[in-house]
Amino acid sequence: MNDETIIVEAFEDRLDAYIDLLEEAAAWLWARGVRQWRPGEHRAARPDLLTKLRRGALILATRGEALAGGCLLTDIAPSCWPDTPDDALYLSGLAVARWAAGQDLGGRILDAAAEAARHLGKTRLRLDCWDGNEFLKTYYRERDFRDAGRVQEGDYWVRLFEKTIIPG
Repeated sequence: MNDETIIVEAFEDRLDAYIDLLEEAAAWLWARGVRQWRPGEHRAARPDLLTKLRRGALILATRGEALAGGCLLTDIAPSCWPDTPDDALYLSGLAVARWAAGQDLGGRILDAAAEAARHLGKTRLRLDCWDGNEFLKTYYRERDFRDAGRVQEGDYWVRLFEKTIIPG
């Protein structure tokens, strides 16, 4: 297998592989007691993910033929955001395959997402996570995402993050 990791913008034909990655991540999280993603929810949400993809981008990291990680970008604001400015792009589903963990691949994917936002003329990159996930909150802060508060979503709390994108 080629050891070089390549990060690219992908299209609808790779959506199912990305969903498989999200489902693997969900199963891994639940096995460790982290209830951020429920196994099966990404497969069930395929129509919604496709709609978001058509209004944004799918950023994937590959190593050879293997999918190592990815995220979804869209201009469709999740319901947890209290405002929806036109200059914002929303990132969701950042996941890294377990075999590719520990190599800052997530950071490289976030950098590629910021660059995609810049190319789309956006000046804000936004994301959210379960407020109980201390690891993720620290991870995003260390990558220059500003804590934008927390909101209640159903029966749990969501932490909002935003990164300023400097036009280039």
